[in-house]
Amino acid sequence: MAELVKKDAEAPLCYQGNSALSSYSWVSKNLSRSFPSSEVRNSPVKWADWIDKLLPKFGAHWRRAGIYDAILLSKQSINRDENLLAAALCFWNSASNTFDFCVGPMAPTLLDMAQIFGFRPHGRPVDAVGDYHRRRNQEKLAKPFTVSPATINQNCSFSVFLRKFSVEKDKDQQHMLFLLYWLNRFVFPNRSSAVLLEYRHLAEALHNHTDVGLGPSVLAHLFKNLHTATMENPLNLSAPGSFWMIQAVLAFLCFAELA
Repeated sequence: MAELVKKDAEAPLCYQGNSALSSYSWVSKNLSRSFPSSEVRNSPVKWADWIDKLLPKFGAHWRRAGIYDAILLSKQSINRDENLLAAALCFWNSASNTFDFCVGPMAPTLLDMAQIFGFRPHGRPVDAVGDYHRRRNQEKLAKPFTVSPATINQNCSFSVFLRKFSVEKDKDQQHMLFLLYWLNRFVFPNRSSAVLLEYRHLAEALHNHTDVGLGPSVLAHLFKNLHTATMENPLNLSAPGSFWMIQAVLAFLCFAELA
C-alpha cells in the first residue's frame, strides 16, 4: 500500500530529470481513438445525419439535459495537438489533480465542464446501479431501455451499430441507442473502440431525465485519464480516454485570451 501511495504522489515528469522527458519513447500510436473523427471510416451511415434526424424531436430535451453543445460538437473532428498534450502532461500532478505550471497550479473544474461542453455541474449522480435515485413505486421510468444487451453486443462495432440502430422504428429506443453510441465514442472512449454496455443505464437516464449531473462524472473520467497517462514511464498517450476534451480544456484555460 505504501508503494502505491508513493507511486501516486510522484512529482510531475518535468521535475524527474531529463530521462523522463525523452519524447522519442512516449507511447502515442493509439492517441487517435481519443480524438474520434466525427464519422466512421467506410460507414454508409453518417453520424452527423443521425444527429440532424433526431434534433427536431430531441433538441429541446438535449438543451435541458445539458448535452446539446457536446452532441453538436461531436459533428466536428478535433485536430489533435500531440505537442500541446505531451508538454502539458509533463506538468500533471496526480496527487493534487493539477497542472503545476510555473504561474501556479491549474486544473479543469466543474464550471469549465459546464462552460465548454455544457454538462450539468450538479443533479442526479451518474449511478452504476442504474436507479438514479428514483424512489420505489413513486417514480417509474417513462421509457425503459428494451433493446436487449445481447443485440447490442452483436452489433457493437461503430459502423454496424450506426447502420442497424439509426433506423430503429421506436423513436425513444432509437434515442437511447443514439445516446449510448455518443457516450461510448465521444465522451468515454474505450480500448475496444466499440459500443459497450457499461453506459446503458446512463443513456437510459439521459433520455428519461433532464437533471442528470454529467459534469462530475466526465471530470472524474478526465482526471483518471490524466493519471493513467502520466503514471507510465514516461508518458502513455495510448491510454484510452477523452484527450480531445483535455486538449479543449487546455486551449480554453491557457489560450482563451488569444481567441
